[in-house]
Amino acid sequence: RLGRKRPPRPSAGRDNTNLRVQAQVETIQTERFVFPEPPTEPTRVPAIYWADSGTDKIQRANLDGSNVEDLTTVVDPSGIALDVAGGKIYWTDDGSTAGNTPKIQRANLNGSNVETLITTGLHIPNGIALDVANDKIYWTDYLAVKIETVNLDRSNRLDLGILGMTLPAGIALDVANDKMYWTDFGTDKIRRADLDGSNPEDLLTFEESNPNPAGIALDVANGKMYWTDFGLKKVRRANLDGSQREDLVTGTGPSNPVDIALGTW
Repeated sequence: RLGRKRPPRPSAGRDNTNLRVQAQVETIQTERFVFPEPPTEPTRVPAIYWADSGTDKIQRANLDGSNVEDLTTVVDPSGIALDVAGGKIYWTDDGSTAGNTPKIQRANLNGSNVETLITTGLHIPNGIALDVANDKIYWTDYLAVKIETVNLDRSNRLDLGILGMTLPAGIALDVANDKMYWTDFGTDKIRRADLDGSNPEDLLTFEESNPNPAGIALDVANGKMYWTDFGLKKVRRANLDGSQREDLVTGTGPSNPVDIALGTW
């Protein structure tokens, strides 16, 4: 119609290559900087691990005592320790069953891949603790009445020569503060000393009927120690100075709890 103008047509010789190249570059740049979301770390749940000589098992539960789980079966389980970063449980097998050899063993945190580390020079190994930073194992020997240490490569084995022990049982380390804690089955006490065995002192003395403090574990960041009581069939805790003692797992929980460790799953 008259008065209506058509839009101008591009000339036959017009080059649209630059527009196409620009569109391609923009598309490539956009796609180039689109990345997938990074994988998330699995949530770890704080947990208590313990060895039970009544059921011959290594077990674990939440810190409040719920969700008890069996991990592996051991002939004569006694002490237990964790290397959480390395994903390992260490324990002592005291060899009290006829035909069973005393030994120190380890496995993955879920109880798989059991391996034996030490079998020589042991009498009745009981508590066990790790100095992961310095690749050292500490343990108590119930029958020999001593605390020993050795490197993970089994070199430099040493008796720390601590006096005043009767039946040393569980042991735990506070490496940052150069301290070891242990229970004494014979005196019904929890004690501590420097890592070289010097300056021993009493923290708790139990006067209940049939107490037997056995395994012990430390939560140094929160100022707590946890221990099992073999005689009273309990898992208990207190402050590191021995105050504010309380029961955590009782009744249908542990059968004969002998050692304990804190970790995650």
